[in-house]
Amino acid sequence: MTVNSAGPSEPRTPAAGRRTLAVFAALLRRDLTERHQGSLLGVGWTLLQPLLQLAVLSLVFTHLLTSRAAGGDLPYAAFLALGLWPWQMFVNAVTRGTTALTDNAALIGKVAVPHVLYVLARVAGAMLPDLLGALLVLATMWTFALPLLASGLPVALLAWAVLSAYALAAALAVSVLQVFVRDVAQGVGQLLTLGFFLSPVLYARSQLPPAFAAALAWNPLAAPIESIRAGLLGEPVAYAALGASAAGAVIAMGLAWRLFRRAQPHVEDFL
Repeated sequence: MTVNSAGPSEPRTPAAGRRTLAVFAALLRRDLTERHQGSLLGVGWTLLQPLLQLAVLSLVFTHLLTSRAAGGDLPYAAFLALGLWPWQMFVNAVTRGTTALTDNAALIGKVAVPHVLYVLARVAGAMLPDLLGALLVLATMWTFALPLLASGLPVALLAWAVLSAYALAAALAVSVLQVFVRDVAQGVGQLLTLGFFLSPVLYARSQLPPAFAAALAWNPLAAPIESIRAGLLGEPVAYAALGASAAGAVIAMGLAWRLFRRAQPHVEDFL
């Protein structure tokens, strides 16, 4: 990919904005293409993965560990699906974003492109296929006549936006830290594994002892995941908790962007 772009001091003109958008589109297209290059099914794996993972977890927790959804009547597979796809979207975006700068070290040294575009392209490149996979999961649930409400889509989209903001904030922070400390990627993987069990994906917080449920309410991802599930199932949505999580996402974005901007002048020296 060859791109000719002015440096960060270029005035913000409409032409500069169009060039930035073109660079972002080129980086996004490159990321999506390279991820599936040489693969037999290509993007099909992105669509099959959530269904396969859902099938395995449903088998384990429905028949082997005999878990049940809160409320009793909802099949556990449906309960799990509505928590698993937003969590996977978050994980994939953060994981892909972590190495966005180090993976593009050669390009960063040759092309004057705002470094943030590499992270944005990685995060978008992870989220777009996951959204397609989520639609496939929801369509499968509708096919089996599970009680999903279209009226809950606005709440689900709002909660998805909050999760996306957290994912982008995390990706911005860890991508620049990865440049200076190459152990960050391994640490992020371990933290995400821990976060999976501390988030209401496999269980509802109402099934936990009150003390544990209250403690896990401090997890900023809990409210968006619970809101997606509640909105699509027609259950009461905790708007106050979702609003607090959204405020936290705004703060996280501000802090991550400040860290990214302060570290950016030194990135090329460490790549």
